Amino acid sequence: MKRILLTLLAAIVVAAGVLTMGLPRAQAGRAMAFPEGLTWFNVARPLTLAELRGRAVLLDFFTPGCINCIHMLPDEKQLEEHFGTRLVVIGIDSPKFAASKTKAGLESFIQRYDLRHPIVLDPDMQMWNAYGVQAWPTLVLLGPDGNVAQTFIGEQSYAQLAAPVAAALAGAPPAAKLPKLPLRPQAFQSRALATPAGIAVSPTRVAIADTGHNRIVLTDHAGKLVAVIGTGCAGDADGDYAHAEFNRPHGLTFHDGDLYVADTDNQLLRRIDLAKHTVTTIAGNGQRGFAVSGRFAARSAVLNSPWDVAWSGNALYVSMAGDHQIWRYDPAGKTIGPWAGTGEEGLRDGARDAAQFAQPSGLSAHGDTLYDVDPESSSVRAITLPDGKVATLAGRGLFDFGMRNGSAGHAQLQHPEGIAWNAGSLYIADTFNNALRKLDLTSHEVGTVAALLDRPLAVAALAPDTLLVAEGDGNRIDAIHLPDGKVAPWPIAGLAMPSTTACHR
Repeated sequence: MKRILLTLLAAIVVAAGVLTMGLPRAQAGRAMAFPEGLTWFNVARPLTLAELRGRAVLLDFFTPGCINCIHMLPDEKQLEEHFGTRLVVIGIDSPKFAASKTKAGLESFIQRYDLRHPIVLDPDMQMWNAYGVQAWPTLVLLGPDGNVAQTFIGEQSYAQLAAPVAAALAGAPPAAKLPKLPLRPQAFQSRALATPAGIAVSPTRVAIADTGHNRIVLTDHAGKLVAVIGTGCAGDADGDYAHAEFNRPHGLTFHDGDLYVADTDNQLLRRIDLAKHTVTTIAGNGQRGFAVSGRFAARSAVLNSPWDVAWSGNALYVSMAGDHQIWRYDPAGKTIGPWAGTGEEGLRDGARDAAQFAQPSGLSAHGDTLYDVDPESSSVRAITLPDGKVATLAGRGLFDFGMRNGSAGHAQLQHPEGIAWNAGSLYIADTFNNALRKLDLTSHEVGTVAALLDRPLAVAALAPDTLLVAEGDGNRIDAIHLPDGKVAPWPIAGLAMPSTTACHR
C-alpha cells in the first residue's frame, strides 16, 4: 500500500510502517567504519569495527519521534535479552527534524524510552549515506565477519529478526571468547514525575499521565494530590487504584464521571471510574498490529499505539498514531474501528475515508470539530463532526517544518504533539520547537505564547487565562498565564516517586 509523492528532487514513498526519502541507491555489502567525531551515548568511548568482530551487529537507522522507529525498540530489547552479548544493537540517529540533530534532543529521546544500547548521533547522515539507507526505520544486520547479512526496511517483528540473527551467528565464537565492550548506559536523575505526556482538566480535577512512571496522577485545581492510580509497574492489570497497572500511558480525557486513558504501550484503552476508584480495560486485546479498515468488538481489537483520546457526543475518538488514523469507540455497542484516514502516512484533506494523517497525536474536541496535531507533517488538522471532513489549518507536508509565525498558511511548526482549544484559539505543544504556540481560529494567525520550554508534550486549559503544559524532558508541569505567556511551576503537593521494587516485569 504505497503512494508516491514528488518533492523537488526526490521521490518520497509513504506506506504503513516505512517512510522512504531519496532516489534508489546501492546498498553497502560490508560494514563501514564509524566516522570520527560523532557523539556516542551509552558507551564509555566510541566503538570500533575491530572490537565488534565475532558478534552480530544490528544497526538501527532511526529518527527520534518516528512512531514506526519507536515500535522497534521493545523488539530490539527482546533480541538483546535472547542473544546476550553475541548481539549488539547500535542505534544511529539519522535525523529528519532539526531538533533531532542536537545532543540534547537525542539525550531526551534516550531518557524518554530508557534506552541502554549504544547510540550514535549522525547529524549529517554520513552512515545513512554510506549504507545506502532510504527509509526510517531501516535495520542493517552485520554478520560476525563484518559482511552485511541482511537489510530490513520498515517495521519488523521480533520473529522476523530473530531467525536471521541466529543464522548470522551460526559458527560464531561463543560469548566467553568475545572481548568486553565499553558499555556505560546513561544515568538520569529520578523525579516525582517522569516524562509527563498527557493532561486533562475537569471542573474539579486535573489528571496527569505520569508516563515514565506508568501511572496516572489526580489532583485538584490547586495542585494538591488527590490520588495516584497505578502501581508504577509496567503492566495491564485492571482493578483498584492500588493494584491497577499501565504501560506508558499518554492521552487522557474526562467524561461523565470517568477518566479515559490511551494506554499507549499496552495497546489498550482504559476507563477509570472516579467514584468506585477502579480501572477497567474497554478496548484492545493487548497486541499491536495494523488494522486499517473494519469494525471490531472493542476488547478483541488490535490497536496500534493509541496516543490520545477525546469525547464528542456519544463517541470516544482515538488518535491511532501507528496506523496514521483517527479511530472511534462506540460505548453503546462496545465496538471500535478506523473512522478517518486511509492508513497511509501523508497530508491529504477531504472526506474522512480518503484523508491522510501523519502520526496523529494530540486531540481536542470543541463543538462540532475535532482538532488534531500530526507530528510527522508538523500540521494542525480540523475534522468536522459527525461527517468527518478533514481540513489542514497549518502545515504543508512531511518535510516542511520550522519555527515561523504569521498567517496559518505561512507559519511552521516542528513535530507538535499536544493541542487544546481555549477561548476561540488552539494552543499547541510545539514539541521539537520547545514552545507553546497559538493558532487564532478567527484571524488564522499563528504566534508564540512561550518559548524555551523543555519538550512540551501536552497542554490543557485550567482556566480561560491559565494553561497547564507538560514538559516531558523537564519532568514537570508548568502553568502559563495568558495573554502575557508568563511561565510558572505548577508543583503537585504530596507527590512522591513510585516504589517499583516489587515490579514483576
